[in-house]
Amino acid sequence: MFPYSGVAKSGYNPITVSAQIPPRIPSTPQLAEVRPLSLARAESGGTGGLVLKLLVSAVIVVLAIGAYVYFGQKPPAAAGEVTHLTAYPIHKTTNNIPYGSHAARVEQTFDEMIVVAQVRLHNQTEGPLFLSEMSCLVGLPGEEHRSMAASATDYERVFVAYPELLPMKQQPLLRDTTIPAGETVEGQLIFNYPITKDQWDLRRSVDITVSFLHQNDLVLPAPQ
Repeated sequence: MFPYSGVAKSGYNPITVSAQIPPRIPSTPQLAEVRPLSLARAESGGTGGLVLKLLVSAVIVVLAIGAYVYFGQKPPAAAGEVTHLTAYPIHKTTNNIPYGSHAARVEQTFDEMIVVAQVRLHNQTEGPLFLSEMSCLVGLPGEEHRSMAASATDYERVFVAYPELLPMKQQPLLRDTTIPAGETVEGQLIFNYPITKDQWDLRRSVDITVSFLHQNDLVLPAPQ
């Protein structure tokens, strides 16, 4: 007998079957992408960070504009009003004979409106205001008439020529008047227009313009 060798002698060659396992290829480790710190922070904010920056910039601009408007806006240099206005019609008729002529008398008419206005002015600045000129614009249908205020000399002449106006006479408001800061002045202005009473009655507006040196004009609508 043969000793047992672990292989049976069956008259055929044994077939050895072994699983063919492919060799294992070691995998290459995935390296983490390293980016600069500043880039990483920028990407972490994304669109939200950009929007926030834009909003902050917009708010700053709006605040700056608001501050400029609030602190840079100044009130008018002066305020005022026409406290009273009276118009006196003047109508005269004369019969004249031309010099050196034997012709018949020629009748001539003269019409004029004398406007007496009481005006109050207040200085709203921190410095003095210097009154320069005063005028009055009367708006009629299809036309306008402007008259400059009577000067100091003409002011007195008006009451000499028309003594019936003497009860109305008050302190005049004259050119070159200085209004101290924060003070108020009041005075009378006289204007005249070569129009009839019927024309005056059709007036649409009466505006008195007060002009100052180095300041904007002040327009005062008169009561109708």
